[in-house]
Order: sequence, then C-alpha cells, then structure tokens
Amino acid sequence: MARIPKTSPEEVLPRLRRAIQAQGLVAQLAADNPHEHPLLVSNRLVQTTLRYLGKVDPPTAVVLAGELRELAPPEVCELLLGDRCYTYFHAVQFLYEFVKEHSSLGDRRYFAAGVGRGGGGLEVAPDREVLSLVQLMTSALPAQAGSPTLRALMQMLVPLFLDRFFPAGLFTLELEEAEDALHIALRYTDPERVRAELEAHGLGGDLGLFFFNAALHIQGLLQLGWQTLVEEGAQRVRMEGLIEGRSPEEHEELQAGCQCLWRACWSPPVQLRQVVDTEAVLAQTQVICQALQHKDVLYYRERVKGLELRIQALEEQGQYHELIGKSPPMQRLYQQIQQVAGTDLTVLVRGESGTGKELVARAIHRTSPRQGRPFVAVNCAALSENLLESELFGHEKGAFTGALQARPGRFELADGGTLFLDEIGDLPLATQVKLLRVLETQSFERVGGVRSIHTDVRFIGATNRDLEALIGEGKLREDFYFRIQVLPLHLPPLREHHEDIPHLAQHFLHRIRQRTGRRLEGFTRGAVERLVRHPWPGNIRELQNTIERAAVLYGEEAVLGERQIAQALGGAGRLPAGGGQIRPVTGVPLNQRQLAILSCLAGSREGMVLEEVLAALPAGRSGGRSTRTLQNDLGKLSEVGLLSWVKQGSARSYRLTPEGERLAAT
Repeated sequence: MARIPKTSPEEVLPRLRRAIQAQGLVAQLAADNPHEHPLLVSNRLVQTTLRYLGKVDPPTAVVLAGELRELAPPEVCELLLGDRCYTYFHAVQFLYEFVKEHSSLGDRRYFAAGVGRGGGGLEVAPDREVLSLVQLMTSALPAQAGSPTLRALMQMLVPLFLDRFFPAGLFTLELEEAEDALHIALRYTDPERVRAELEAHGLGGDLGLFFFNAALHIQGLLQLGWQTLVEEGAQRVRMEGLIEGRSPEEHEELQAGCQCLWRACWSPPVQLRQVVDTEAVLAQTQVICQALQHKDVLYYRERVKGLELRIQALEEQGQYHELIGKSPPMQRLYQQIQQVAGTDLTVLVRGESGTGKELVARAIHRTSPRQGRPFVAVNCAALSENLLESELFGHEKGAFTGALQARPGRFELADGGTLFLDEIGDLPLATQVKLLRVLETQSFERVGGVRSIHTDVRFIGATNRDLEALIGEGKLREDFYFRIQVLPLHLPPLREHHEDIPHLAQHFLHRIRQRTGRRLEGFTRGAVERLVRHPWPGNIRELQNTIERAAVLYGEEAVLGERQIAQALGGAGRLPAGGGQIRPVTGVPLNQRQLAILSCLAGSREGMVLEEVLAALPAGRSGGRSTRTLQNDLGKLSEVGLLSWVKQGSARSYRLTPEGERLAAT
C-alpha cells in the first residue's frame, strides 16, 4: 500500500484541539452564515464519521466520542451528535487525524475515503429521503439509459450532494464529459481565503493536509454514487486515479496544489439501479412523505415561535427584528413586511439615505420561508460596471486578466435565499439589461462562460433616488423599472415618526454601553426634547452618530444632558438663554401612578423587575395595576431619562437615574 507524506500527529492534533477549544464544536448561526463562512460544514460529517468508525473499529469510536465530550459542554455534544447543525471544517479534520493516530485499522491513513463510501453523510437521518428520491428517480428512467444519461445524472447529483455537507464557497467540483467516461476535478474555490481563515486558528500550514483528507472523503462519496445509480456499480464503473493507489510523490503534489483529478469510465451498456418491487417503491415513497411532513412540522413550529417572539418584542420594546419604533408609520411598515414576506415577488424598498433600507430587507428575509437560507447584500454604487457584473454573476477561469480561477457570483451564493441590491438606481444601463433577464428567467451565465446557471433567488432592491426622474433622463430603463417595482415599500424619514426618537436614542445608548462597558443610563428631559426637535436630515444614521459622539466625546456622567446633545449636533440649535442651564426634570408631567412607580424604585438600590414593581405598587391608583399599563409607564419613564434598565435573564431590572432620584426625593 502506498504511503501518504509524513505528517506528525503529535503536532497536528494539539493544534486542532486548541482551535476547537477556541471556536467550539457548534457554530452560532446568529453570528455565522453557513453559506458565507468558508469553515462551516454540516455536522452530518461528524455523525457519519463516528457511525462508520463504530462499525469498523468500535473501541476507537468510543474513545473518540469521549474526546469530543471533553472538548465541549454536554449540551453542545448532544446537539452535534444528535441533531442537525453546523460545525467547523477543522473539527471534522480532528476526527480524521485522531483515527490516523489511534485506530488499529490497517488502512487508517485512508479512513476518510471509507467514511465517504459508508454514507458520506447521506445515510444520517433525516437525509434518507434524499437517497429514496434518487432511487425513485432512476426507477422512472429507462433501465438501458446508456452513457449520456449516466453522465447527466452524475453531473446533476454529485455537486448537489456535495453542497449538503460543505458550504458552496469551500470546494469546486468540475465534471467534464468524455467517451464512456467522466473527468472529475476537485479543488478549493478560494484557497487563500480558506488559508486566511485557518491561519486565525494557527492552522494555515495544514491547508494541504485538510484538502487531502477531504478529497479522500469526496472520493468515497463518488464511489457511493456509482453504487447507488448503477447495477453492480462497483464492478461496472471503474474509478481511475484513486488516492490510495498513487505514489508518495503524487500525494505530495496533491497536497501542495490542493487539486485532485479522477477519471470514471465504464463499458456500455450500463443499467441503472431501479426499484421494481411494489412494496419497495411504497416504502421509499413513505420515507419521503414522512420527511416532508417532519419538515413541515418543524417549519410551522419555528414560524409560530418566531411570530410569538415578534409580537412580544412589539408589545414590550416596539422592535421588529432590527427595526425600532412604535409609531403608526412604523407599525404600518411592519404590517407591510408581514404581507410581502410570504411571497417570492420582487420588493423595492424606497426611502431617504440613512432610514434603514437594508434592515427592512433583512426583516423581510427573516420573516419569509427563506429565513434559513442565505441573505446576500450587494452595494451597486460601490463597484464599477465590470466588477459589478463579475460580482453578481461570477466569472470563469481566464474570463479576464487576473481571473486565475472560476468564482461563483452573488446570485449563486444566494441560491435558495434572498439577494439584496442596494442603490439599485445607480446600476449601469448594460447591467440593467442583463439583470432584467435574470429576474425574468432566474438563469444567467458567468462572465466568460457559456453554460446557463439556474438559481432560486428572492430579489429585493433599494434606492434613495427618484427613479421616475431617472427614466426621464434616460438613466433607467422603463421595463427594468416596472420589473423591480412589483411590491414597493416606502420607508418613512425620521422626521415623519419623531415620536420614535427617544426609543431609538435609548437603543443606541444601550448598544454603546454593551460595547464599551461604560455606565450610561439615559437622557435628561431636555436632551430628549432636543433630540425630538432636531430635523434629522441624515435620518436614523445621523441620530446614531450623534448619540455616539455625545456619549464618547462629551458624556462625562451616566445621564446625557441637553448640553452634550447640542455639542454632538455641532451647534445645530442653541441652548436656552441664561447661562445654558439644563431645564430641571421636575417639569416632566407625570400622573400619580408614575410618581408611585418612582417612589417604589427609590427604595431599591439593586433594581426591581416588572413583577416586583407591580407587587410594590399601592392599590387604588388611577389607571389600574395591569402589567400592560405598568410596561407603558416604565417605558415612558425610561424615555424621559428618569429610570434605566438592564437585562436580568429574560426580564428587565429597572432602577432610577440620578434625575429620577432627585424627583422621587421631592
């Protein structure tokens, strides 16, 4: 048996352990997008590896499972081994390298190839419906379909299966037809990007070793494909260029170049593997139906859970995903987002600069059935015409100077999800023509390519330009305008919902407090009034920048006053006469119930949660003692700077600001 290049497990395994301990075993998808992060892979790879090892070397499988439990808390290991989630590329490499060092298998250096042949991740429930669907599909084709059909099946299925385990940006698998054969090439899509990600964990020098292991796994998956599609596939189809049959020099070349080539050949006639027994057909169909039902249940469960959380957020905080505001214009916007999110029609978000158009697009995506798929954003105004086309549609190797390898575009990366094009009014006319075709057919060609690529993408555009005027100036095609103006959404400028300014300001201040650790509690009444009076031509972005400046440059105390806000605005509006004194907060109009709330909180230095405040309030106050009324009162007192709150578990803990303490003392 040929040997692979010498590696030092004593060096590799400690590096991998440190990387796992630093980053974890399970990805937090709130921060990581599995379709954009090059190191994220399906945990099916981990599950299949352990299951296959349990069949061929049970003692090592037990030890390896124990190693994983030492690297992560029990709940993380339970998710990794028993559910569907994402882990990291180097975590899977840890499994392969652990087997190389500790297993008693005779071919342990090529263990990853056996994992691929043992299921490759497809045999892990609930992915059995994929294999069932493939078997039913081949049963519907003529048994003596011949080589062209076999080539077409592999060209369609192999990349599809590969994308179920690895992110679209990690590997590129190219298949080229030949007479009674198929040439297969595997490589990293962007090796330098993967290397840079690995270097952050001290693994940059292991790029070639990781490719070697992954190529073994994918080679096994290819062999599994022939056995799944072809009767007596192991005998009828011959894979040439198997890694374990290559010389040590070829192994070194494979790792250095991070590219692997195979040739699959056969002698016709080739007969497809088919399910002909009635009971077997019914069993396969039942597997698919059960899987679809299971996915429906999970989908509706998540939708109901998400809806409940959004309703709670709207009631308590006036927040919808990342959008802030309880005013009538914002409530109408939330309703419109709910209405358009359930469709796949094109949405055009229009509004002034700084109003939060991308946040609206993200809210639509997160409310839609595509919420689990990628959200890809492109700023059309930031790229030249040539770069923009390459960015959107991708390019083939050699398409232009510097195109050293093929690269998928944003449409491919967004497949199954949402593509957001910001500043769409700045698109060149030539790009508008090409984009119009993509919107109508959902198909395109890469720059320098001839093969038509089909995608399933929900399109959202945004602009602050007057599109109708651009049509009159000849800068926007009228047919393109009508194609993107299917479901228009208008995002109001901040001056049209100024009642949301106190809540927005408090939200930005809270983010600064979390980021810097400073004691920032709120605003005085004068500061709030100054913020509300300002016209905000830069909208929410200008408000956010103003709060940042006031807190970082001028905020010396925990409560920001009118003077700090005026300084942050750069003199936009003068302080009142009389030495610039801030108006005392005692001028805030409060009812008896709100004064009683201040009195309750005045007796607590540690703060009180809502239920504690409700229990401490004396009976018989005007307006009742309902939870909803108390929430509204606490919200108002927070907005005017009389109290602040911090998260305490899932609840909020309220306490008085210095201004609130002075008022309560009177």
